[in-house]
Amino acid sequence: MTTIMATSNYWREAPPQVTAPDIDPVVDLVFDIRGRQIPADHAWPLSEAITQVLPWLAQQKQAGIHLIHGAQSSNGWQQPADDGTIELSARTRFVLRIPAASVDAARALTGQTLDISGYSIDLLQARVRALLPLTTVLARHVRADDSSDTESAFLEDAVNWLSDLSITPRKMLCGRAHRLNAPQGAILTRSLLLAELTPGESATLQQQGLGQGRLMGFGLFMPYKSIDAVYKPRPNISD
Repeated sequence: MTTIMATSNYWREAPPQVTAPDIDPVVDLVFDIRGRQIPADHAWPLSEAITQVLPWLAQQKQAGIHLIHGAQSSNGWQQPADDGTIELSARTRFVLRIPAASVDAARALTGQTLDISGYSIDLLQARVRALLPLTTVLARHVRADDSSDTESAFLEDAVNWLSDLSITPRKMLCGRAHRLNAPQGAILTRSLLLAELTPGESATLQQQGLGQGRLMGFGLFMPYKSIDAVYKPRPNISD
């Protein structure tokens, strides 16, 4: 198992409130699935399988393909090793993040059987789920620059990306790195949790994403209940 440890953090005082930009509504389309297993490292084959059915996703700036996750432990901060497999259950879901106007077109996935590196999954009925602007959000994978090989460098990059969205982070936690395979070579990602966002910032971040690789599941944030389960304040808090 790969355990994502909250080893690096970023803390600062809350800045003045800013107005969130006007963004088209974005939702999650949540599919029931049927299957037994998929490889934990499935970002590339899943993206390929979905975009073969929905090629227009590549032109949708706000579209994203969530990776599929199985049973979790430790409040979701533990996942199978990158070279392992994920056991699917009746509760496992596949989630597509898309502009609300594209929901009907995306339902073309219903009834499709996907080949994910030799593992088959069937996409069944789907329902629309609104994004919840909670003040704490988590992305399990944010694409990192290979030259930013330390957690502190990654957090500095994240601050810059967030600035482009007019978001000044107050609290960020960075998790361990993953390397996921793609035809161009291994891609470095890190998990990232942000806390004490305003509802507007949370909505903006979930709708816009962070960094590159949205169609491989990178930079997609989900509401997270609380930061308390994964962080206890330590003396070396960064300003």
